[in-house]
Amino acid sequence: MNAPKIPTETLIPQSFTTITQAEDQLLAQVAMKQETIVEQRLEHPLIDQSTLTSMVFMGDAFSRFEVTDTIFHNCTLVNCDFDGISLFRVRFENCKLVGTTLDHGTLKEVTFVDCDLSLTNFNEAKLTQVAFQRSKLTELNCLGSTLKQCQFDDCTLDQADFSETSLKHHDLSTCRFDTLQVSDWAVRGCRFNETQAAYLARLFLGITLA
Repeated sequence: MNAPKIPTETLIPQSFTTITQAEDQLLAQVAMKQETIVEQRLEHPLIDQSTLTSMVFMGDAFSRFEVTDTIFHNCTLVNCDFDGISLFRVRFENCKLVGTTLDHGTLKEVTFVDCDLSLTNFNEAKLTQVAFQRSKLTELNCLGSTLKQCQFDDCTLDQADFSETSLKHHDLSTCRFDTLQVSDWAVRGCRFNETQAAYLARLFLGITLA
């Protein structure tokens, strides 16, 4: 997985609100810090080769949001609607995305590290080489999505819903959950630890291990 390509030495400090003044709604090679954006509505905003630090987005709706080669650090993006989002080589570090919607999105080479994605929606999305590391995915919704070469390392997945999403060739063995919503066919070829396997045996086969 490739890291975001950002010319950190030449980034220009910039306010996110200037995106509304740009005709193409593009912010490129800028550094944004410590702003609060509430219930903003944008059509096809673009962010490229930039950094966002301690930014707060609450209840925003960005249609066809495109982000490339960008790092979000210590940001809050809660209850936002990013339906149809496109993320390419993007990294989220210590971010909160609780209740945010990324349905119908396309994510490639994206990393979430130490993030809270509780109640986040990835329904009917395409996730390729997406890594979730030490993150909270409680009650995550990922229904009818396509996962390819994704990583789930040391995450909390309790009550996450992967209905109609295949987990084949993926590894959940380092994650934690008491319950998981999955289709019986979708867990074939997925790697689980013994405790998880026992839970799935009870769920789908009614088998209780001695």
